[in-house]
Formats: sequence, C-alpha cells, structure tokens
Amino acid sequence: MKEAKKGKCKKCNNYFYVHEHHILPKSKFGKKGKTVKLCPNCHTHFHEYSKKKTTKPNDAEQARSIWNVWFTSVSVVMSTIIIGFILSFF
Repeated sequence: MKEAKKGKCKKCNNYFYVHEHHILPKSKFGKKGKTVKLCPNCHTHFHEYSKKKTTKPNDAEQARSIWNVWFTSVSVVMSTIIIGFILSFF
C-alpha cells in the first residue's frame, strides 16, 4: 500500500491521512479503474463490510453494487468519532 497523505475522506468528509481505495478490487481486476480517497477507518470498515457481502468474488457488477450500497447507505459514525478523538491530541 502506498504511503498515506493528508486529504479529505470521500466517505466521512474528515480531513486526515487518506489512502487510495480501488472501487473494484485490484487483486481481481488489476490496478486500472476508479479510486477514491478514504481515511484508514473508512477504508478498513469498507473492506470488512465487503468481505461479509461478497458472494461472487470475480463479479465486477457485484463489487460495484457493494461499494454503492456501503458508500450511500452504511453509517460510519464511529470513524468520525475516532478521527475526532485522535485529532484532539494534535
């Protein structure tokens, strides 16, 4: 994974260290494709969520659908609270 840089998380909108997340898993579909910046908490949250929801690992349509549901519907309130807590020390 590339080194994280400061930026705004696409999911929780917090300004923190972010990673480029591949919408379609690069392990299955390669490095080309859309990426978004996610903070470590949202990034981890999405990967845990997608592990539970994926039934067809090689299906790009299912991967996009899981991303869309998570991005638009799943709450990451804890991510916001954790980042706020961490930033209070800086």
